[in-house]
Amino acid sequence: MISGIHVSSSEVVINRGEGRKNTLPSFIKDQIVHAKVLDLLPQGNARLLINNRTVTAKTAMLLRPGEEIQLKVVEQKENVLLKLMGPVQKMTTSQVSSLIRFFPGNDVITDVTRIHIPRVKDLLYDMALKSGKADKNFLPKLIEKSGMTWENKTAKLIQGQASLPDLKQGLSNLLNQDVKALIQKELFLAGPDHPENLNMAASFSETLENFQLLNHQSAESGRFLLPFPVFSENSFRFGQLFIDTGGKNRDNEGSTDKLIQISFLLDMTSLGPLRADFSILKKEISGRFLLNDEEICQYVRSMLPELKERLKGIDYKVHEIECFTGDKTRIQPTDFIEAMLKTGSDRVLNIVI
Repeated sequence: MISGIHVSSSEVVINRGEGRKNTLPSFIKDQIVHAKVLDLLPQGNARLLINNRTVTAKTAMLLRPGEEIQLKVVEQKENVLLKLMGPVQKMTTSQVSSLIRFFPGNDVITDVTRIHIPRVKDLLYDMALKSGKADKNFLPKLIEKSGMTWENKTAKLIQGQASLPDLKQGLSNLLNQDVKALIQKELFLAGPDHPENLNMAASFSETLENFQLLNHQSAESGRFLLPFPVFSENSFRFGQLFIDTGGKNRDNEGSTDKLIQISFLLDMTSLGPLRADFSILKKEISGRFLLNDEEICQYVRSMLPELKERLKGIDYKVHEIECFTGDKTRIQPTDFIEAMLKTGSDRVLNIVI
């Protein structure tokens, strides 16, 4: 039985004057933002978490603590005016399955060598993890060129109010530096009934979008998962880079004394499956390597003194770095994805079908 009907506006208003300086997130008109309802306050106010920052907003809507919503930035003057767009989209079982199938160790993996679109292979090779020397730009290139920030880059370009010729040139430059954008452009030009040789490209683009959704869903927890290409024997395989910044809250916001955990997992041609976990606090670092084979683990141990010296050479204080093997170690392609789908209480998020 319905006990009552509540009718309200879909508007959410953030008063810039109520927040401390530099505590509000940056907003762009027409931007879609993800908000989590933390608390309900008196007089129609609610405490929201937006872009890892806590804000107080006024709304007539009946929100629920713990609810996740999407808001559109309508206006930003003295106050920031947002409009409810709906609940936050969750990962479906099909989307999660596509991510699991993407990595080595599974029966199906995207063969990107069959994507015959100009510059796609060049960009993948530029992003690929290479042996022989350190690449300080590896992570920035991976983020910028893998499609993870494509929508944000185009939004900033359009909001820049450039002239039409400059806008066209800017979009052209962005297209040529983004794998997902190049594929989507080719699919758009080919139309809905694109040739069969573009099916692999369409699948790859869809998987990249699923990674975007996964990272967006886990952003406030500070967890991010990036697939990175590894070029070997004229082909690409993909490893996983998992970054856990620990999230943000009002107590540690802006603090530099945060423990950051970085892990990567890849199936190497000669060494087999390998996982590395490192913890970094300021310029102090410790870590471990996990392998399936004891002989290979002994080889990695022989290389650890050189690794420690290299880290010391860039001003890191190195604590213990070890290598383990055996039944206690798990090197599964699903490990990082499972970590991304866990809440702060370590329960798996419900997947909406």
